[in-house]
Amino acid sequence: MYNKDLVKKCQNRLFDMALVVRNILEEANIPYFITYGTLLGAVRHKGFIPWDDDFDYYLFADRYDDALDALRKNLPDDMFLEWYDSEPNYFHAWARVKDLNSVVENTMFPQDMAYKHRGLNVDLYITNLIKESEHQQYLAKQHFAYIERRRKLNLISEEDYQNRLRKIKPVLEVSQENKSQEDKSERQIYAFMSVYNGDFLYPEELFPLKKYEFEGEQFCGPNNADIFLKRCYGDYMQFPPEEKRMPHNENVKFLK
Repeated sequence: MYNKDLVKKCQNRLFDMALVVRNILEEANIPYFITYGTLLGAVRHKGFIPWDDDFDYYLFADRYDDALDALRKNLPDDMFLEWYDSEPNYFHAWARVKDLNSVVENTMFPQDMAYKHRGLNVDLYITNLIKESEHQQYLAKQHFAYIERRRKLNLISEEDYQNRLRKIKPVLEVSQENKSQEDKSERQIYAFMSVYNGDFLYPEELFPLKKYEFEGEQFCGPNNADIFLKRCYGDYMQFPPEEKRMPHNENVKFLK
């Protein structure tokens, strides 16, 4: 079972960080929306899932650089924008805002221990507008780039690298072979850049963004949260088995 007091302390800190990020983005007129467990928490709990200890935003690719610039200029001293220009071992495909007053311990993701800053983080995922017919190739390319970055940094075992490569290589090869016979569908989707899934939303499902209550504050989210959460979690109003109600982090030490 998770340590409820520790998770609550993590949530309080993450919520403070999420508010800072939200306020900076809104002040700079940069659109964003909450996603994954954060969106599920807003819909099902009007706040954090009781055992959750992270916070997820999505930003749009065409404004991503603007968002990072705004955050660099305005984040307080106890937060750090983790990206390729600030972390030499960075291998994720999206930036993260890190807490400088906590240290996370997590053996599930040992590669993250290569980062200088190991505090609680707010994820800043990227969504790209692409053709629906290009989705599978897009995901395969993103995954390939991810494992290549980790390999160059010696942050993935050769066995894990080869296992992942075997899964995505057929998609890349088939896509290349069929390029001349590519599906001509022009329907577009917002593809969600994440290593672990192929979630997406059609523009009419995402827009117009609307506000969701989260811990008494308002955050932007997709217009049709129901369809997104069903794609991610199935019957998302049903709680998972008790043994799966676990936080992401095994332990968190607070420095202040």
